[in-house]
Amino acid sequence: MDKENLLLNVVCIVMALGFLGLAGLSYLSSGNFISTDNLFFSSVSGMMALIFLLVPLSSFIAARKAKKSPAGDADATAAAVAGRGAIAGTKRAAATAALRAPVRFADTVDARGRPIPPDVARMVEFMKDRERT
Repeated sequence: MDKENLLLNVVCIVMALGFLGLAGLSYLSSGNFISTDNLFFSSVSGMMALIFLLVPLSSFIAARKAKKSPAGDADATAAAVAGRGAIAGTKRAAATAALRAPVRFADTVDARGRPIPPDVARMVEFMKDRERT
């Protein structure tokens, strides 16, 4: 997997350099750079170079975030999960109920009997509240 990522990054960097080279060639070879055709060609080439540079940039940022994250995160997560298992009886039920948000509007249906999505039902309730005030 690392070799594939390295190959992808190399190909993207080569393509970005190629597009930047095309923009530079357009700049150097044209007599009048500020023409519609040359500005379009250089802007498109520059945009394509930026798009190809996004892939190595995103993998670099992801690797940097992975390196910065502490190694104890996995241990802390495992301890939290184990701690939840130690809660007994009603405390456990209360803890899991607190973790989950209550599902509102789950049984709300429209005039034809179709279920209304929760976000739409929330908007309708919000509009009803505004009409009342």
